[in-house]
Amino acid sequence: MAAHVVIGCADQSLAYELRAQLAEASDVEIVGVGETTSELTDLVLTRDPALVLVHDTLGPDQVHQVIRDLSIRRPASVVVVLTSETDPAALADAMDAGARGVLAYPLSFTDVQQRVQNALEWSRHMQGFVQSVADGATNRGRALVVAFSGTKGGVGTTTFTTHLAWDVRRELPSLKVLVIDLDLEKGDVTSFIEARYRTSVADLAKVSDDLSLRTVADAVFVHESGMHLLLPPGDVRETEFVTPSAIRQIVALVRQQYDLVLVDVGARVTPVQAAVVEIADEVVAVATPDLLSLRALRRNVTAWESLQVRRPEHVSVLLNRSSRADEVQPDVARRLSPSPLLDVIVPEMGKKLEASANSRSPELVTDVGWWRAVRGLGRAVGVGGLLVEPGAPPGESQQRTRGRRAAAADDGSVSVEFLGVLPALLLVCVVMWQLGWAGMTAVWTGYAAQQAARSVALHEADWQVRDAARDVFPSGMRSGVSVRFDAGRPDLVEVEARVPLVAPGVSDLPWSVTIQREVVRES
Repeated sequence: MAAHVVIGCADQSLAYELRAQLAEASDVEIVGVGETTSELTDLVLTRDPALVLVHDTLGPDQVHQVIRDLSIRRPASVVVVLTSETDPAALADAMDAGARGVLAYPLSFTDVQQRVQNALEWSRHMQGFVQSVADGATNRGRALVVAFSGTKGGVGTTTFTTHLAWDVRRELPSLKVLVIDLDLEKGDVTSFIEARYRTSVADLAKVSDDLSLRTVADAVFVHESGMHLLLPPGDVRETEFVTPSAIRQIVALVRQQYDLVLVDVGARVTPVQAAVVEIADEVVAVATPDLLSLRALRRNVTAWESLQVRRPEHVSVLLNRSSRADEVQPDVARRLSPSPLLDVIVPEMGKKLEASANSRSPELVTDVGWWRAVRGLGRAVGVGGLLVEPGAPPGESQQRTRGRRAAAADDGSVSVEFLGVLPALLLVCVVMWQLGWAGMTAVWTGYAAQQAARSVALHEADWQVRDAARDVFPSGMRSGVSVRFDAGRPDLVEVEARVPLVAPGVSDLPWSVTIQREVVRES
């Protein structure tokens, strides 16, 4: 398959000459020519080419800045600069901007073919690397960046951003977590996490072309919980320094320093917000179950799609404050949403979060359902893999450990108590069992007396009378059975049987059962 090439050149004759040179290469296909920097950007973002050839006189935007932005947004698209300046300073500027090669004109066929082949080889290498990262085949070696956007103000975007960060830090203190508040005019992160800071994201944006680990560390506020915060400027006039290119540079650098970066991008679509939405690994749009929020969701997603920064299917929608009393239920919201709805549906919490917000302390939220929802959100966007026990509320792993220890102690005390009452339980069982045998002995004795009386009435021998009575009992009890009938009382038979202990024939008790029956003789 031929590699796609995009040309950015306003000089018609130069563009024609370049197309003719590329036509000699059988493995490339020119898919577009942009005569302005904006046309070039649209072509690159739309066609995702392997090679971009840019004339250094292209305008109206500065070419080197456009190259820098494209290298961040499309790392697999290799840029080669066409220039008439061959001095070392011009070449260094092009390479610093992110170009992988420079073509000087007048064009040489050999030079064009060599530069194109080298660029395509690099592009294939980068495409393989990007794909392996997307497939999880290699270790990313960088932070997971999740952007949280609200459909409108007050839907809970900042709450989820700060509480998810706090939850991760609570469970895994060794992870480095950064929260960036890019709702530059109405940022509320400091309303949920107390922070007194002097430097902001605007200070980093001012030096975005010369960023270093030191400058980032100086601009970040470290909260007592261990979270790092990069906050908006206090002076609204400084927000103009936070440009899309600056924020791309900042995010690219903090990716290398942190394990997790959560960005609150606000509810309004701006160039800065769109830049973060494009480069983020995951984008979560927080909505509430009402038509106003869902309409705003559709507007935002449509805007991102038209700006070619994020497709609707690559946006996850979190439904917050859902209640059975709502007219718009989750099933309806799922049908109305332009992007897939997360399986995590956050119920209406009422005033359960009020104390936490008032005190700017997430740990004051004690509702287990809330933290399970936060943990479910983390799992849905890929943060769950960082946690020890996905699905558990903050500290639940510690709580479970303490609970297991307490349960073990309780089990020990129960075992001791059970050993104390075991003799009594055994005695009760023996007594109940013995009473059962006594009752059965009485039944057998009565039936034996009846059989003996019948045998006497038939004038059978004495031994036959005794055998008739004893045959009624089990073999183990027959030795304890006595039958009495004498001439003094010829009309009465008495049978006496001893009650056995637990099982017939094992042992005997000192009491017995005696029953008499009258002999009815036939005339």
